[in-house]
Amino acid sequence: MRHLGSNSWSMRIDFEQHCSNMLYVRDAAGLTGPADYVVPALAPAVELRADLAPYATSGAAEDWDRWWTARLDHLGTRARPDITPAGPPPEPGTDLRALFNAVIDDANAWWRERKVEFVERTTGGGARLAKAHAGETVARIEREIGRTSAPFELTVKLLPMDRKWGRRIHPTLVVVSERLWLDADARDAFLDPVVRTLA
Repeated sequence: MRHLGSNSWSMRIDFEQHCSNMLYVRDAAGLTGPADYVVPALAPAVELRADLAPYATSGAAEDWDRWWTARLDHLGTRARPDITPAGPPPEPGTDLRALFNAVIDDANAWWRERKVEFVERTTGGGARLAKAHAGETVARIEREIGRTSAPFELTVKLLPMDRKWGRRIHPTLVVVSERLWLDADARDAFLDPVVRTLA
């Protein structure tokens, strides 16, 4: 989306599939997430599958950690995030690859349903669309600093998570939960320091 009347900045919003699939693998198998920060569960909740228990090992959890970190690192490269490849599945022959193979079709179907729901929520009416308009944050900061923002492009990767969560991966890339993004106050509070460093 672009601030009305200005060509100085833009935000590209993408409903992120690969990270969603990775979280689906984690949630379906009951793996723990990264030790250094909490990555919320998907919403609606993914059913914990008992048939995956033999592969839901500590090794699979460690591999998932590395897989997740590598994906975020890849998203954070200076290559355009919207055209970078989705990334490879986990290493063949590992428990994590067995988990991935067992649930990837379900994960893809689950994500497609969430994307349809997101599109319906954000385009079904003018009021709901306005809620997702992050340009209000940029306009407010422009008023506060007394000038038009410097040109920038910010990519926003959305994930269907069960709580408000966000992480800045790169100066011009953030990954946030849909719940945070659709909450005007939470979105504004999260975007404020990001936009200030770019404006």
